[in-house]
Order: sequence, then structure tokens, then C-alpha cells
Amino acid sequence: MKLLLTTIKGECKRTELDLRYLYGIVADAPIDSTLKVFDEVTLDLDIYDEIVRGQYNIVYLHIDESNERRVITVSEMIKKALPSTVVIAGGLQVSFDTGAFMESNPQFDYVIRGEGELVLFNFIRTLLTYEFDFENIAGLAYRSDEGIVVNPYEALVSPEDLPFPYDKCDLYDTSEVYYETIRGTSDRSIYSQHIPDPRVRSLSLNRVCTELRYFIVKKVERLVFLDKWFNYNTERAYRIFEYIINNDNGITSFEMNMDGDNLDDETIRLLSEARKGLFTFSFDVASTNAETLAEVGRKENIYQLMYNVNKLMQVSKVGIELNVTAGLPLETEALFARSFNKVYGLGENTKLRVHTLRIRRGSLLSEKTGRFGYLYSSYPPYEVISTSLMPALDLINIKATARVVDRFAGGEFRYSTQRLMTDASLKPYEFFKKLGEFISENGLGNRLGKTEDRFRVMYQYAVNIYEEINDTLKLQIMMESLNRDLENALPEESIKKFERKGWDIETW
Repeated sequence: MKLLLTTIKGECKRTELDLRYLYGIVADAPIDSTLKVFDEVTLDLDIYDEIVRGQYNIVYLHIDESNERRVITVSEMIKKALPSTVVIAGGLQVSFDTGAFMESNPQFDYVIRGEGELVLFNFIRTLLTYEFDFENIAGLAYRSDEGIVVNPYEALVSPEDLPFPYDKCDLYDTSEVYYETIRGTSDRSIYSQHIPDPRVRSLSLNRVCTELRYFIVKKVERLVFLDKWFNYNTERAYRIFEYIINNDNGITSFEMNMDGDNLDDETIRLLSEARKGLFTFSFDVASTNAETLAEVGRKENIYQLMYNVNKLMQVSKVGIELNVTAGLPLETEALFARSFNKVYGLGENTKLRVHTLRIRRGSLLSEKTGRFGYLYSSYPPYEVISTSLMPALDLINIKATARVVDRFAGGEFRYSTQRLMTDASLKPYEFFKKLGEFISENGLGNRLGKTEDRFRVMYQYAVNIYEEINDTLKLQIMMESLNRDLENALPEESIKKFERKGWDIETW
């Protein structure tokens, strides 16, 4: 019997890790098991060809919101080509509304719901023993003569009972690797997606340190923890930070999703000893609007988080990413702009990311969409189109501004953006929004790929701003800041080449 465990890469970071856990469960079973992750750029027809050539008896496809439509397309072709092959879907995306999913997609014979390791183990066991007692396998959905049967979720899995996900198969790529030390989440936001019982279960410190040693010895470039939130337990997080700092190989960096409210002084002191580049922390601010935070189930006082982040910035070299979300309940574009400005003001060394809210299956918010007037895409990733307080055009403006922020905020334009904001009396959101409009109106959207091009765009934008405020004399001072940024962004030879071409767009 041949089993294929497969998926298609997308933006969901944990899909490949989930698949590795499943492979670890069945790797020692008396069955020919193969794990295959297809790159995002691989064509659907090529994926289909490779799977059909493999002549598998069972094909398990792991689904997330970024690859759902592609997996459905591929699986439909597989079932038509190999009607006797058992086709299974799994993943959080199909763990909710499972019956409706199977009704719409008859090519799937079974669906594995929730945390799938024990479910898959029991399913393979019942096949190998010829018992076929599907009705007794918690977490399994299947087809019977009476129709589609959806069994209740399996009991929560203890992470300690699971094999190390990188034990049965080597690392494919050491540039970026995903890892988790907990199951469940302490984040109770109504827009978060999780199985009904999200209780946190953690690996022991001894096991975490042993497994981290594996990645350090392998000289993995970037290890991304998928824990939400990593520092739910401050003492435990402290011990892991301490281990990483004491065993730093000078190469591997570590990225964590952090609860800013739970960042204590002792941990901040320890982190001040870490080298630059060792840690990157991602903080989910969401909003600074108290009414919105209360509505989505977050703490209403965001200022403790902002205070802790600011303190961390002052004493450490930890990289910091701050996330705000557009389209949250009770917010207008003006309220979002206020959140953006406050978060941007935390510091020029932080990276600000803007996300558009998604109405995920299984989230509490998916049951309250009518209350807030949500309209959102019927297909993954279920991104919000408008709310009762935020028309579609406002959200489009925010997303356009977010793309500009990704290109121009922070490092490269550290001095020039601050100078231009001050001279023009523009708050950060207004500044980047106007920059986005300038780029769009002048057809410069295709000129943002290269660093040199972005500097020319910023120069032209500055000229435009100073003409608007009728103060072109300040342009010379602005050019000092822009040249300072340019010297930090480009090597000397590139700067000479840039200067030969000049700052004007017409000379490109």
C-alpha cells in the first residue's frame, strides 16, 4: 500500500510543519509512505502528473486558506484519473463546515479534522487491520450509504507524544525552517481561527533545548517559531532565550510571535545581551482604539504593550515587527490612521506591517459578520471588502498605502521620511497615503523594484510636496537627508553610477 502526504506551498507558514508531523506518525507503519511538498510556482497540471505517475493507493492533501482552490483543482483531476485511489483532505481549513466541504467536493473520500496526527494513525491502522470502523475514529469525516458522517473532534494531542517533525526526514532547506514548542493559543481574539479547545500545551524545556540544538548544529539560517504567543509563560520563554543566547552560533536567527503585555523587565534585560540579528519579535498590536480592542477580545489598554516594546528597543538589538489590522469592528479609516500613526511613532527601527482582516472559518467573528456589516470574499483568503463603517474604497486606500509602507518605511529612508514629514506637517499615515497617490497618478508603480528607483521616486515626491507647501528652499536640506540615506543603502560604486544617471525620473 502506497501513501502520499502532500501539499502545495502558499503563504501559510505552518502547513509544511503540519505535514511533517503527520509523516512522523506513519513513517514506521508497514506502509510505503512518501512526503512531498510542491513549490508554489509548480503548475497544477505538473502536480497532477507527478501524483498520478506515483500510482498511490492513498493521497492525503493538506489544505490551508492560501492553497485550498489549487488543492481542490488537483484533487478533482486525481480522482477522475484514479477513481480507486483514496483521496483525503486535512488541515484547519477543512476542520470547520466539514460536511458542506465534502458535499461540494465529492472527490474527497475522507476528511481529517483538527489536530490530525492521532486521527491519521487510527485511520491507517483500521485499513491495515481490515476493521474499517470509521464510525469509531474521532476527528474523521467519511462517506457512508446514509450520506456524509462527521465525527466529533479527537481529544487534544500532547506535544510530548509527537515525534520531532525533522526526525524522519532531513531538512530540505536551511534558509528558513518552521518549528513549534506549544499547541493551542492564549490569543482569544474573535478573528483568530482555532479548534474549539485552544488550551495551551507545551513541550518540556529539556526537549525544546535538545531540538533547538539540532537546528543550531545544522546552521539553519532562520528558525521561525509558530507559537502564538511564544512568551505566554514568561519564565519558560526566559529559559529558552537564555539557551539560545548561550549557544549562539553566529548564523542562526530566531523569529517569535510575542505578547507585548507579557514582556517583563527581567526578560528585557536578558535580551539586551543578544547580538544584533539573533532575534526578531512580531507583536500583534491590531488597533489602539479601545472600543475595537474590547469588541475583538483583546486588552483595551494597548499602552502597556507599547511601553514594553519601546523599552525593549532602547536596550536591545532585537528586530521588531509591529502589526496593525485594517477592517476591524467599529473602525473607520480615520481611526485606523490614528492607530497607524501611534504604532509608527514607536520608533524608526521597527518594521510596521498592515494586514487586512480576514473572516476565517471557525473564528467567532465569522458568526458576527452581520452585526458589523461585513462583506468579504467568498473564496480564500476571505478578505474583508467593506464594513458598515468602512466603505470598500477606504479599505482599498489602506491597502494601497500599506504597499507603499512596505517599500518606503524604515531603514532605507530613515532620515528623509522624517525630514519630509516634519517640513510638510504630515502625520505618517497621511504621508504614505499621499506618496501612494503620487506614485499611482504618475504611473510609477513599476519603478519600485530597485533601491535606486525608490530613491528617485522619493526625490520626485519631495519636490512635489515642497511645491505644494510653496517652500522649495527646504528641498536643499531635504537632499542632505536623502543623500545620507542613499549612502547607508548603497555601496560606493553603486552611488557613483546613480549620480551619473541623476535624480530625475526622465533620466532612467
